[in-house]
Amino acid sequence: MSKIKLLSFDLDDTLWETAPTIARAEQAFYQHLGTAAPALVAKFSPEALRAHRLQYLRANPNLQHHISQWRIDSLNQALIESGYQEQSRALATAAFDVFYQARQQVELFEHCAKILAELSKDFLLISLTNGNADLTRLPISQHFHASFRAEQVGAAKPAPALFLAALTQANCRPEECIHIGDNTNDDISGAKAVGMYAIQARLTASAPEPHPLADQHFDDWRELPRLIQQIHAG
Repeated sequence: MSKIKLLSFDLDDTLWETAPTIARAEQAFYQHLGTAAPALVAKFSPEALRAHRLQYLRANPNLQHHISQWRIDSLNQALIESGYQEQSRALATAAFDVFYQARQQVELFEHCAKILAELSKDFLLISLTNGNADLTRLPISQHFHASFRAEQVGAAKPAPALFLAALTQANCRPEECIHIGDNTNDDISGAKAVGMYAIQARLTASAPEPHPLADQHFDDWRELPRLIQQIHAG
Protein backbone atom coordinates (compact mmCIF):
# COMPACT_ATOMS: atom_id res chain seq x y z
CA MET A 1 0.00 0.00 0.00
CA SER A 2 1.19 3.53 -0.81
CA LYS A 3 1.91 5.75 2.14
CA ILE A 4 -0.41 8.69 2.65
CA LYS A 5 1.07 12.02 1.53
CA LEU A 6 -1.95 14.28 1.15
CA LEU A 7 -4.94 15.12 3.33
CA SER A 8 -7.72 17.02 1.58
CA PHE A 9 -10.34 18.71 3.74
CA ASP A 10 -13.84 19.92 3.13
CA LEU A 11 -14.54 23.19 4.98
CA ASP A 12 -18.22 23.74 5.88
CA ASP A 13 -19.40 21.42 8.67
CA THR A 14 -15.95 19.81 8.72
CA LEU A 15 -13.74 22.60 10.07
CA TRP A 16 -16.64 24.70 11.42
CA GLU A 17 -20.41 24.57 11.69
CA THR A 18 -21.92 26.30 8.69
CA ALA A 19 -25.50 27.16 9.66
CA PRO A 20 -24.74 29.83 12.31
CA THR A 21 -22.04 31.35 10.08
CA ILE A 22 -24.41 31.73 7.14
CA ALA A 23 -27.21 33.00 9.39
CA ARG A 24 -24.97 35.79 10.71
CA ALA A 25 -23.79 36.64 7.19
CA GLU A 26 -27.35 36.76 5.86
CA GLN A 27 -28.39 39.05 8.71
CA ALA A 28 -25.50 41.44 8.04
CA PHE A 29 -26.31 41.32 4.32
CA TYR A 30 -29.98 42.19 4.80
CA GLN A 31 -29.27 44.89 7.37
CA HIS A 32 -26.87 46.53 4.93
CA LEU A 33 -29.54 46.45 2.21
CA GLY A 34 -31.99 48.10 4.60
CA THR A 35 -29.76 51.16 4.59
CA ALA A 36 -28.31 50.98 1.07
CA ALA A 37 -31.45 49.89 -0.81
CA PRO A 38 -34.60 50.48 1.30
CA ALA A 39 -36.91 50.04 -1.68
CA LEU A 40 -35.60 46.49 -2.14
CA VAL A 41 -36.16 45.66 1.54
CA ALA A 42 -39.69 47.05 1.27
CA LYS A 43 -40.33 44.72 -1.68
CA PHE A 44 -38.44 41.60 -0.50
CA SER A 45 -38.39 40.00 2.95
CA PRO A 46 -35.29 37.87 3.66
CA GLU A 47 -37.30 34.78 2.73
CA ALA A 48 -38.62 36.36 -0.46
CA LEU A 49 -35.13 37.47 -1.45
CA ARG A 50 -33.85 33.93 -0.96
CA ALA A 51 -36.73 32.56 -3.06
CA HIS A 52 -35.88 35.09 -5.76
CA ARG A 53 -32.25 33.97 -5.65
CA LEU A 54 -33.25 30.32 -6.09
CA GLN A 55 -35.60 31.19 -8.93
CA TYR A 56 -32.79 33.12 -10.61
CA LEU A 57 -30.56 30.03 -10.43
CA ARG A 58 -33.25 27.89 -12.02
CA ALA A 59 -33.33 30.37 -14.90
CA ASN A 60 -29.51 30.54 -15.05
CA PRO A 61 -28.20 27.02 -14.29
CA ASN A 62 -24.77 27.95 -15.62
CA LEU A 63 -24.24 29.72 -12.26
CA GLN A 64 -24.72 26.51 -10.25
CA HIS A 65 -21.02 26.15 -9.46
CA HIS A 66 -20.34 29.90 -9.26
CA ILE A 67 -22.21 30.77 -6.11
CA SER A 68 -20.59 34.16 -5.49
CA GLN A 69 -21.48 35.37 -8.98
CA TRP A 70 -24.95 33.85 -8.57
CA ARG A 71 -25.59 35.91 -5.43
CA ILE A 72 -24.36 39.12 -7.06
CA ASP A 73 -26.27 38.61 -10.31
CA SER A 74 -29.53 37.60 -8.63
CA LEU A 75 -29.33 40.56 -6.25
CA ASN A 76 -28.62 42.84 -9.21
CA GLN A 77 -31.83 41.60 -10.82
CA ALA A 78 -33.82 42.08 -7.59
CA LEU A 79 -32.49 45.63 -7.30
CA ILE A 80 -33.55 46.39 -10.88
CA GLU A 81 -37.01 45.06 -10.06
CA SER A 82 -37.04 47.37 -7.02
CA GLY A 83 -36.33 50.45 -9.12
CA TYR A 84 -32.55 50.71 -8.82
CA GLN A 85 -31.62 50.86 -12.47
CA GLU A 86 -28.13 52.29 -13.12
CA GLN A 87 -27.17 51.80 -9.45
CA SER A 88 -28.06 48.13 -9.27
CA ARG A 89 -24.68 46.56 -10.10
CA ALA A 90 -22.71 48.74 -7.69
CA LEU A 91 -25.26 48.18 -4.93
CA ALA A 92 -25.23 44.41 -5.50
CA THR A 93 -21.43 44.24 -5.42
CA ALA A 94 -21.22 46.31 -2.22
CA ALA A 95 -23.88 44.17 -0.52
CA PHE A 96 -22.10 40.99 -1.54
CA ASP A 97 -18.88 42.32 -0.03
CA VAL A 98 -20.71 42.73 3.30
CA PHE A 99 -22.02 39.17 3.08
CA TYR A 100 -18.64 37.79 2.06
CA GLN A 101 -16.78 39.46 4.90
CA ALA A 102 -19.28 38.07 7.41
CA ARG A 103 -19.17 34.66 5.70
CA GLN A 104 -15.52 34.34 6.74
CA GLN A 105 -16.25 34.90 10.45
CA VAL A 106 -16.24 31.22 11.35
CA GLU A 107 -15.84 29.48 14.69
CA LEU A 108 -13.69 26.38 14.33
CA PHE A 109 -14.76 23.15 15.93
CA GLU A 110 -13.03 22.46 19.23
CA HIS A 111 -9.46 21.14 18.81
CA CYS A 112 -9.56 21.70 15.03
CA ALA A 113 -6.77 24.29 14.83
CA LYS A 114 -4.44 22.29 17.08
CA ILE A 115 -4.95 19.07 15.13
CA LEU A 116 -4.46 20.78 11.77
CA ALA A 117 -1.16 22.20 13.00
CA GLU A 118 -0.03 18.74 14.07
CA LEU A 119 -1.10 17.04 10.84
CA SER A 120 0.62 19.64 8.68
CA LYS A 121 3.98 18.49 10.05
CA ASP A 122 3.61 15.07 8.42
CA PHE A 123 1.24 15.58 5.47
CA LEU A 124 0.36 18.10 2.79
CA LEU A 125 -3.04 19.70 3.55
CA ILE A 126 -5.33 21.03 0.81
CA SER A 127 -8.88 22.33 1.25
CA LEU A 128 -11.70 21.56 -1.22
CA THR A 129 -15.04 23.32 -0.92
CA ASN A 130 -18.23 23.65 -2.91
CA GLY A 131 -18.93 26.86 -0.99
CA ASN A 132 -17.31 30.29 -1.13
CA ALA A 133 -15.49 30.30 2.19
CA ASP A 134 -12.02 31.78 1.70
CA LEU A 135 -9.57 29.81 3.78
CA THR A 136 -6.77 32.26 3.00
CA ARG A 137 -8.49 34.80 5.27
CA LEU A 138 -8.18 32.53 8.31
CA PRO A 139 -5.13 31.94 10.52
CA ILE A 140 -5.33 28.18 9.91
CA SER A 141 -4.44 28.79 6.25
CA GLN A 142 -0.80 28.68 7.33
CA HIS A 143 -1.17 24.91 7.68
CA PHE A 144 -2.49 24.39 4.13
CA HIS A 145 -0.50 23.85 0.97
CA ALA A 146 -3.38 25.04 -1.26
CA SER A 147 -7.12 25.73 -1.32
CA PHE A 148 -9.61 25.11 -4.13
CA ARG A 149 -13.26 26.18 -4.52
CA ALA A 150 -15.79 24.73 -6.95
CA GLU A 151 -16.21 28.11 -8.59
CA GLN A 152 -12.50 28.04 -9.49
CA VAL A 153 -12.69 24.72 -11.34
CA GLY A 154 -16.26 25.02 -12.64
CA ALA A 155 -17.55 21.87 -10.95
CA ALA A 156 -18.62 20.92 -7.44
CA LYS A 157 -18.01 17.72 -5.52
CA PRO A 158 -18.84 14.87 -6.03
CA ALA A 159 -17.59 15.59 -9.57
CA PRO A 160 -13.90 14.67 -9.75
CA ALA A 161 -12.52 18.11 -10.72
CA LEU A 162 -11.79 19.38 -7.18
CA PHE A 163 -10.25 16.08 -6.07
CA LEU A 164 -8.10 15.93 -9.20
CA ALA A 165 -6.98 19.53 -8.65
CA ALA A 166 -5.70 18.56 -5.20
CA LEU A 167 -3.91 15.49 -6.53
CA THR A 168 -2.26 17.49 -9.29
CA GLN A 169 -1.21 20.25 -6.91
CA ALA A 170 0.33 17.72 -4.51
CA ASN A 171 1.71 15.46 -7.27
CA CYS A 172 0.01 12.49 -5.60
CA ARG A 173 -1.81 9.40 -6.71
CA PRO A 174 -5.36 8.90 -5.36
CA GLU A 175 -4.27 6.08 -3.07
CA GLU A 176 -1.81 8.48 -1.42
CA CYS A 177 -4.62 10.80 -0.30
CA ILE A 178 -7.28 10.78 2.41
CA HIS A 179 -10.22 13.14 1.97
CA ILE A 180 -11.96 14.31 5.14
CA GLY A 181 -15.48 15.73 4.87
CA ASP A 182 -19.01 15.62 6.25
CA ASN A 183 -21.18 15.14 3.18
CA THR A 184 -21.82 11.49 2.37
CA ASN A 185 -22.37 12.16 -1.32
CA ASP A 186 -20.09 15.10 -2.10
CA ASP A 187 -17.19 14.10 0.13
CA ILE A 188 -17.33 10.38 0.80
CA SER A 189 -18.76 9.01 -2.44
CA GLY A 190 -16.92 11.65 -4.47
CA ALA A 191 -13.52 10.87 -2.96
CA LYS A 192 -13.97 7.11 -3.19
CA ALA A 193 -14.99 7.41 -6.86
CA VAL A 194 -11.57 8.81 -7.75
CA GLY A 195 -9.74 6.23 -5.65
CA MET A 196 -9.00 8.21 -2.50
CA TYR A 197 -9.52 7.08 1.06
CA ALA A 198 -12.33 8.93 2.85
CA ILE A 199 -12.99 9.80 6.49
CA GLN A 200 -16.43 11.07 7.39
CA ALA A 201 -16.72 14.03 9.77
CA ARG A 202 -19.80 13.71 11.99
CA LEU A 203 -19.54 16.92 14.00
CA THR A 204 -22.99 18.52 13.92
CA ALA A 205 -26.27 17.50 15.49
CA SER A 206 -27.72 16.73 12.05
CA ALA A 207 -24.77 14.63 10.85
CA PRO A 208 -25.88 11.52 8.93
CA GLU A 209 -25.04 7.99 10.00
CA PRO A 210 -21.62 6.65 8.94
CA HIS A 211 -21.59 5.98 5.22
CA PRO A 212 -20.72 2.39 4.21
CA LEU A 213 -18.06 3.67 1.82
CA ALA A 214 -16.26 5.70 4.49
CA ASP A 215 -12.98 4.16 5.61
CA GLN A 216 -13.37 5.80 9.02
CA HIS A 217 -15.55 8.38 10.77
CA PHE A 218 -15.14 10.71 13.74
CA ASP A 219 -17.19 13.02 15.94
CA ASP A 220 -14.30 14.66 17.81
CA TRP A 221 -11.30 16.26 16.09
CA ARG A 222 -8.96 14.63 18.59
CA GLU A 223 -9.80 11.23 17.06
CA LEU A 224 -8.63 12.18 13.58
CA PRO A 225 -4.83 11.70 13.85
CA ARG A 226 -5.29 8.11 15.08
CA LEU A 227 -7.67 7.28 12.23
CA ILE A 228 -5.29 8.76 9.67
CA GLN A 229 -2.38 6.79 11.09
CA GLN A 230 -4.40 3.57 10.91
CA ILE A 231 -4.90 4.11 7.18
CA HIS A 232 -1.34 5.35 6.71
CA ALA A 233 0.09 2.24 8.38
CA GLY A 234 -2.09 -0.05 6.31
